[in-house]
Amino acid sequence: MAKASPNKGEVLRSIPTTRGWLTWLALNPRGVQAWGFSSEVGQGQYGEAAVSGTPVMRPLWLEFPNDQETYNNGDAFMVGNSVLVQGIYEQGQKSVSVYLPGKETWYDLRNGASYTGGKSYTLEVSEDSIPAFQKGGTIVPRKDRFRRSSTQMVEDPFTLVIALNSSVEAEGELYVDDGKSFDYELGAYIHRRFTFSNQILSSSSIAPLSSSKKFSSDCVIERIIILGLPAGAKRAAILPANVETDVEPGPLNLRSRSRSVALVVRKPNVRIMDDWSLRIL
Repeated sequence: MAKASPNKGEVLRSIPTTRGWLTWLALNPRGVQAWGFSSEVGQGQYGEAAVSGTPVMRPLWLEFPNDQETYNNGDAFMVGNSVLVQGIYEQGQKSVSVYLPGKETWYDLRNGASYTGGKSYTLEVSEDSIPAFQKGGTIVPRKDRFRRSSTQMVEDPFTLVIALNSSVEAEGELYVDDGKSFDYELGAYIHRRFTFSNQILSSSSIAPLSSSKKFSSDCVIERIIILGLPAGAKRAAILPANVETDVEPGPLNLRSRSRSVALVVRKPNVRIMDDWSLRIL
């Protein structure tokens, strides 16, 4: 899917401070993305927007129409239906009040800390620490290797971040196309659904079976991070390959120095375009 970026020069001239510029970069879902999410997160949301018309950046009330606390909240926004981002808008700000809507658990993507929905929290912030939270019950694919450009990330492996809800379940989607042409209009893309339930993660295709063009990828999933699952699991079985791989505590982000806050399935190496399942043992 072809995409365009905003004119950063024009924005720079309208922002008077370095902190304001850094904050704009951190909040910009289509720019440098140094503080947030891989291009695949954005591409998946733009794919949804192209089909349904639902915006990528959404006001909280669009996802939580029954929560009146979201109606006048213009400081935070959703990226798709999974991630809430709290903006930092004041020079030198050291803390921020974050309202997390709904009834499900939210997980801080900086350190894996969990918070109950329907409450406000005061959190410390810094110039390179924009608060972002993943909603319980969602699965977010991302790419963790920083490159000079997104074109150099095309063959990089994926990481799945699974944020479990109160029912110990989650689901999410992955959309991938060539990132540059309009062939997706002819069906040349990968569209997968991931579900986690009863200790089993499954991947299945939700792309139309009939299309005039096809798209394939040899990209694999190299890490699966599970938030909200009690510690104790040591192994995972992958089907239909019938092989096992290690499960161990680990950090949410390899680039951070945070403690082990999640269970991590290392090197399942399953292809994103294949059907498969993984059982936590």
